[in-house]
Amino acid sequence: MAIYIVIPLIPNSAALNTAVEERISLPSDRYKLQSDRGWLIKYEGTTIEASNHIGITGQPQGVSSPIGSAIIVPVSGYYGRGPTDMWEWLKTKLEQ
Repeated sequence: MAIYIVIPLIPNSAALNTAVEERISLPSDRYKLQSDRGWLIKYEGTTIEASNHIGITGQPQGVSSPIGSAIIVPVSGYYGRGPTDMWEWLKTKLEQ
């Protein structure tokens, strides 16, 4: 199973937050980044499939996404500064 980072590209991420919480049903398969900056999710499928599953894309042509714009990127490595529990979540999920 892959790990993805989902980043909203609009100021209000409430609809994205709701969609991730509803569609990535296991709380252990999602990690909310601080200050509504996005999510880390565990999902079996491609970036396109994850985007359609969450509802960012996949609407009929001409129909806007109710969630708004976001980008989904696969995570294969990581480095930086952040909360300890985020690093632990990433390490654990990438090892599964």
